[in-house]
Amino acid sequence: MRSVQHRDDGFSLVEILVALFIMALASAMVVMAMPSRPDQLNAEAGQFEAVLARTMEQAISRGQARGIRVQDNSYSVYTRVAGRWVPARGEAEALAGGVTINLITKDRESDDSRPQIVADASGIVSGPDVRFSKGGRTLDVELTGRAGDRD
Repeated sequence: MRSVQHRDDGFSLVEILVALFIMALASAMVVMAMPSRPDQLNAEAGQFEAVLARTMEQAISRGQARGIRVQDNSYSVYTRVAGRWVPARGEAEALAGGVTINLITKDRESDDSRPQIVADASGIVSGPDVRFSKGGRTLDVELTGRAGDRD
């Protein structure tokens, strides 16, 4: 009769599967702990709100009316100088990632000489609300009731 020798060098299939399961579980926990990247629609609306807040602050601190003009999927900041609206340097923002911007207004008339959203020296903002869209989703930024964000 022959004796069968068993070799104990190496891993069994069960040991390999258990090790793979533990690594998969650990990698899933790492992925779940990572912060998610904000979608483009929320990022663009957040950036617009930051520009709006900065525009209000500058209108108050400089004692000079400032405004935002929305046009062709971009918006620009304007300053009132000597009775005229002048574009501020480096303040034009173009939207990216398929996001569009529109004013929520009943008027379709467009006056290219002045911004649609105006912040006066007291920080009171007047103008229509703004709608950001991407695909089938929309996000509205309400301007009504804003007075330097003091409620």
